[in-house]
Amino acid sequence: MRLNRRTLLLGTALSLASARLAGAATTASKSRLEGMLIGSMIGDALGGPIEFLPPDRVRGILPGTRRWSAKKTINASVLDELAGSLEMQPYRTLRPKTAAYGPWKARSPRGTVTDDSRHKIVVIRALKAVLNDGRCELLPEDLARAIVDFQPHPTRAPDGELQALVDEGMREYRLAANWILGERDPEIALPIERLWSGISNCSGQMFLLPLAGLYAGESEQAYRATYLVDFVDAPIARDIVSSMNAGLAAVLAPAANDQSVGDRWELLFRTIRETDPLRLREVPFAGRPLDRWLDLADSIVERADGRPAKVFELLETEGKPIYWWDAHFTLLVPLTILKLCAFNPLAAMHLTLDFGHDTDSYAQVLGALAGAVHGKDIFPESMASAVTQRLSADFDESIENWVETLDQAAGNR
Repeated sequence: MRLNRRTLLLGTALSLASARLAGAATTASKSRLEGMLIGSMIGDALGGPIEFLPPDRVRGILPGTRRWSAKKTINASVLDELAGSLEMQPYRTLRPKTAAYGPWKARSPRGTVTDDSRHKIVVIRALKAVLNDGRCELLPEDLARAIVDFQPHPTRAPDGELQALVDEGMREYRLAANWILGERDPEIALPIERLWSGISNCSGQMFLLPLAGLYAGESEQAYRATYLVDFVDAPIARDIVSSMNAGLAAVLAPAANDQSVGDRWELLFRTIRETDPLRLREVPFAGRPLDRWLDLADSIVERADGRPAKVFELLETEGKPIYWWDAHFTLLVPLTILKLCAFNPLAAMHLTLDFGHDTDSYAQVLGALAGAVHGKDIFPESMASAVTQRLSADFDESIENWVETLDQAAGNR
């Protein structure tokens, strides 16, 4: 069965080779690749301290858009104010306790990341193991092994409390990963269809966005490779994250260097929508769910007519989240708010945090998209430094090393 799936997804090797011979770019723009990676983690670190907090807990920290007049609209001066007042918060008073899917240290400092970024660490380490084996293609088994083996610091054993948080935070994924690896003992392995009860959630968006860096300029291959390795998602969510990676691959290409920022945003959205190698759009009666959410983002912005309060209302009603971390919703929220904010990344980030709910998930997606379009310099150096310091101290990882790993894997293809 696995061979059939690989044939379905990767059976275009001849045409891809022809595309490369014709000059298709396979090496990502370094600044935008770094921007995608650090932007995702900055978004996570911005959203982590306030995730699911009630509005009264963040009063004075965020704009309090829900208290604005229903008629108040976004304009250039408001956008500048929102962008200029965005600040990264520590966990100390907002969220002082540890959490399996949140901070793993009590009263964590600013720049600390959550599971949204830790899962990307898992993927990078999986890719390093693949390269050490002399391969370049990441398979589901490689991701599964990295999930089972994951520890925060590769050379330092965690203490008892941290180990308990690791075990709890990774438990559901490890049950599915062990199943992928052939285990059938129900104490350590359960069918992948059971993962999160089959809910189309944002797991793949947390794990797999770095893979776009392997396929700069090859959007369809980015989709296929992401879909192949993604056993952490239900089918609809798998299509969403694979399409996101297709769009990211398009704007990471050096060919996009000569485009304006506006043209890159347009390329990103167009590629997310148009890349459909499995022809889901042709499915009778059902069509492609992703199209409906992309259309809804446009519709909400048009009907809100610049009013953030109306955008929030429509997202929470017509967005139809069953869980705030549904896969379609973690894409719909940042896309809609980006469009509301005329693609001002920092203003959009501030309003996304102000929207509330699963803030770290929405913000890490927004940060990845903005970084891939603009490059790393769109984010304040103070935020980037805070994240890189925690990434090094807590996990012995660095964005520079991630870029090198992705470049090596892309070059070996």
